[in-house]
Amino acid sequence: MKKTVKNKFNSLINFSKKNWKKILIIGIVLGLIGGFRYKKIQAEKPQLTFERPRYQNLTKVLEVSGVVDAKEKAKLRFAAGGKIVYLGAKEGDFVKKWQTIATIDKRTLQKQLQQNLNLYMKERWDWETTQDNTDYDSDSLENRRVIDKEQWDLNNEVLDVEINSIAITNTVLSAPFSGILVSSPTNVTGVNLLATEVFELVNPDTLIFRAAVDEADIAQVITEQPGKIFLDSYPDDAISTQVSYIAYKSNSSSTGTVFIVEFPLIGENLLNKYRLGMNGDVEIKLDTRENVLTIPFEATRERNNNIYVDVRTENNQYEEKEIKAGLETDDYIEVLEGLSENDEVLIPEN
Repeated sequence: MKKTVKNKFNSLINFSKKNWKKILIIGIVLGLIGGFRYKKIQAEKPQLTFERPRYQNLTKVLEVSGVVDAKEKAKLRFAAGGKIVYLGAKEGDFVKKWQTIATIDKRTLQKQLQQNLNLYMKERWDWETTQDNTDYDSDSLENRRVIDKEQWDLNNEVLDVEINSIAITNTVLSAPFSGILVSSPTNVTGVNLLATEVFELVNPDTLIFRAAVDEADIAQVITEQPGKIFLDSYPDDAISTQVSYIAYKSNSSSTGTVFIVEFPLIGENLLNKYRLGMNGDVEIKLDTRENVLTIPFEATRERNNNIYVDVRTENNQYEEKEIKAGLETDDYIEVLEGLSENDEVLIPEN
C-alpha cells in the first residue's frame, strides 16, 4: 500500500517536472479569472455612504404657480349698441377717474325723450280734465276707476321719461377709476359697436401676482409671509413680495380644490414691464430656523409616526436609531434629539 502511494507521488512529481510550464500558465489563468470575479463581486456590493450631521440655517418654502393680474380692473360696455361719435381715449392711453372714454349717438334717444315728454303733457292734461270733471262728493265705483286709470296712465308716462333719460345717460362711457385703457374695441369714431363689446381699464398701481395654493398647504400660509416671485418672462429677476390676501372661498382646478393667494407688485411703471396674464412661480417662506443640526432628508424614513435613521457602528456597519425631528424641507430635516455632530448617518442609494 505504501509502495503504491509512493509510486503515484513520484509519478506526479515527474509529470510536474515535465509539464511545469503548462501548469504555470494554467495557474496564472485561473488566478486572473479568480481575481476578476472577486473584483466583480466587490463592485456589485452596495457602497455605503455616510454623512455627518451639520449645523446650518434651514428655510422651508412653498412653491406655487400663478399669473400677473390687477386688483382694480373693469370691463366697460354700453347698455345698448350704437354708433361711436366720440372717443376720449385710445388703447394704451392713461385716463383719469370719471374721464369720458367714449360716447355713442344719442339723437334717436333724445327724439324719443321729447316724444315721451309730449305724451306726458297730454296725459297730464287728461288727468287734470278728469280731476275737474269728477264729482268727489260722489263715492261711486265708476268715479274711482276713472280717477285711478288716469293716475296710472300719468305715472307710466313719468316712468317712460325717466327710463329714456337713463338711456341717454348710458350713451356716455366714463372711467370709474384712474388707469390705463388696455383694451378697446375701436380706435376710431363712426363705427357701430355691439352691446357685448368692451373697453378694459386697469389701475397699474394695483398689480398683483395671484397664485393658487392647494387646500393641503393653505393652513401653512398666513398674511405678511415673505416671498419671491419668478416670472417665466424674467426667470433671473426675483421680485420680493409678501402675502397680502388669502381667499375665504375655494376654487376648483385641474389638480383639485385650491385657494387664491395674492402678492402685491410694487414699483413704478409696472404695467410697462409686467403684463397681465404673465405666468410664473412664487416661493413663500413658511418658516426659518438658524444654526440648527440637520441631516439630508433622504437619510430618514418614517414608521408608525416615528422617524428613523441608520447610524454607522464601529465595525463599519450600521444600526437603526430613532430621532426627534423639527423643521422639514425638501432637502434637509432638523434634528432635535437622537444625533450629534460626531455621528454618521447612512445615505441610501438612489
